[in-house]
Amino acid sequence: MRTLFKPLLIISASLILIAGGLFFINYDAGSTLSQAFAAAPEKAPKKVPSPPKPPEKVNPDGTPWSPAAQVAAMERAKEVPPFVKKVKDETAWERKQRLGENAPTLNDQDYAYVVLNSPIVNKDQDMYEPVRFMHKKHANVTGDCLKCHHASADEPGASETAKCSACHQEAFNPEFPERPGLKAAYHRQCMTCHEEQEKGPMGCTDCHGKNVPDHSKLVKLPKNPSPTQVTTECLRCHEDQGEDMLKSAHWLWKGPSPYTVDGEKRVDSGKATNTINNFCIALPSNWPRCTSCHAGYGWKDETFDFTDKSHIDCLICHDTTDTYAKVPTDAGMPYPQLDLVEIAEHVGKPSRKTCGDCHFQGGGGDAVKHGDMNAILYYPTRKCDVHMGDLDFQCHDCHKTRNHKISGRSLSLPVAEGARSCEDCHTSQPHHGNNLLDHHLNRHGEHIACMTCHSPVYAKCKPTKTWWDWSKAGDKKREVHKDKYGMPDYFWKKGEFLWDESVQPTYAWYNGTVERYLIGDKIDDDGVTEITQPVGGIKDAKSRIAPFKIMAGKQPADKNNRTLLTPNLFGPKGYWKNVDWDQAFKIGAEATGIEYSGEYEWEETKMYWSLNHEVTPKEMALSCVQCHESLTQERSCDRCHQDKRDVDFKALSYKGVDFKTMAARGRDTLDLVEKTDYINFKALGYKGDPIIYGGRFKQLPLGWHKDGKEEQ
Repeated sequence: MRTLFKPLLIISASLILIAGGLFFINYDAGSTLSQAFAAAPEKAPKKVPSPPKPPEKVNPDGTPWSPAAQVAAMERAKEVPPFVKKVKDETAWERKQRLGENAPTLNDQDYAYVVLNSPIVNKDQDMYEPVRFMHKKHANVTGDCLKCHHASADEPGASETAKCSACHQEAFNPEFPERPGLKAAYHRQCMTCHEEQEKGPMGCTDCHGKNVPDHSKLVKLPKNPSPTQVTTECLRCHEDQGEDMLKSAHWLWKGPSPYTVDGEKRVDSGKATNTINNFCIALPSNWPRCTSCHAGYGWKDETFDFTDKSHIDCLICHDTTDTYAKVPTDAGMPYPQLDLVEIAEHVGKPSRKTCGDCHFQGGGGDAVKHGDMNAILYYPTRKCDVHMGDLDFQCHDCHKTRNHKISGRSLSLPVAEGARSCEDCHTSQPHHGNNLLDHHLNRHGEHIACMTCHSPVYAKCKPTKTWWDWSKAGDKKREVHKDKYGMPDYFWKKGEFLWDESVQPTYAWYNGTVERYLIGDKIDDDGVTEITQPVGGIKDAKSRIAPFKIMAGKQPADKNNRTLLTPNLFGPKGYWKNVDWDQAFKIGAEATGIEYSGEYEWEETKMYWSLNHEVTPKEMALSCVQCHESLTQERSCDRCHQDKRDVDFKALSYKGVDFKTMAARGRDTLDLVEKTDYINFKALGYKGDPIIYGGRFKQLPLGWHKDGKEEQ
């Protein structure tokens, strides 16, 4: 007791002395003791920013947004036609003989796109999402409408292409025991054909997305849980998915690099380790700012534990409330104001919102990095992106995911968890018609990428950054001007910018592989250092002409070691705090493990960025004459085909994007009106227009000399 009493006595006496001292100090000023405590300076509470509001589901004119083709297809899917009780009793051969020239053809299709979501199938069990069915593509691949429409009603004037659900409805109908129900008919028809053709999906989830169960009845969380408590609750049922996530690129920010030249066998390359860019430059030493897009919590430095599943951020990808968001400067932590219980109870599949919150905002702002991705794609028009705007595609509709590994690849980053291309859905013969234009466009697919025609301009919905000069940063007094798009030309933290809208792409041969600058590589002393560059050439049969955004700029380099530098920008010792480049480079070099000589300079760099989004509809693709100047002359099909066909040659060759109309609608495309040789054949290695001078592996033309003069 004595031992305890003594320290308490000393503490109490000390408090009395301190209080007396404070009273004495303030007494002279005429204050009381309570006033003295009240007057003591209080630390201002840290201002917590509010999470951003969800994007509005409206069109540019303010009207409600709606993906017209998908809505119409979903409505059609609800229709149940009258049941066909009696079909014509004939074999397939007999039916073809009966129909003869009147057999249905590709031109007889009412709908090129269909959704399979019949209430007949869903009546007893609704476990799967609607199936997107490309009707026109399947008809083109099979080449025979009667292969699927294998019977017709035995009624006068009945359609020869009745819907499947007209003949196949309820299963095990005792009146028609020989006739499969609709669900069985779909599966038997689809899978049998896929097996015979040895193409097309065969796995259940290759066609069917599983419906996500109502998690409001499953999630058990306390009030105001921490983010890691939410994850722990997720893992209670999804332990295997947590293990998968630990091996994914969205968690590790590094992984296999099968398409990187001389780095094909590496598994350690990525944003987390050795890549660099000419936007915000690099991750090391800037973690808390850059990792706000990481699918995890608390990656604030190099000690982050990548084996701890409780720090996986499930909600960043699976929120369906459109409210979840992370603080931009807090190492991946969400806004504290969020109702995490409400969000966890409404999880589902990723959406354009969940993917876009990170991928639309790369480089420090909306539309900065990608030339073809920005916040417009949350709810785009059909003309901005035909897949998202008309058919309501979500990102995972193309970027198929297996075990949390997401297919697709980027020129800017080496990690690839599976390839993805337009042909995976559209086949190598994607123009599903039978006219002359379809024939030629399908032949073009051997030499040009789909996006070459279907992305005639990029950033057509919102300006993108195309130039970033870090050497101009640091001038806090410099006046900021807005360009013609309303975008700022300067920010003291980052330097000088250029923006561009509706930009003509740069075209290059691309065989799918990439030459890549990694941290520590030597810069190009003879010119501009290319951080990423597509590989390919006119003589490379695997190469096709593809469109790219070029991001150019100036960024720091070590004057003596001839390497690009990675500055520490964020944090108490960063450039944005102290405006001291030398200190920023020292900290950045230590974090990346490369030597910094103490002297720096500014080097011009260039990055190629693939253009795979903002896919334009066919009426806005490049026309023939916009590339082939020779077709602007008065010619017809007999120029090459040696016969005269009943084809409106001019209408066919001019069919495509009209830059004048785009300009009238507010796009910056006036400089592209009446432009020919759009992709610049000579820059790609041709002698000129291939129709005049010949193609890559085949000499053209027919009826023309190589000098471009017509044979007499």
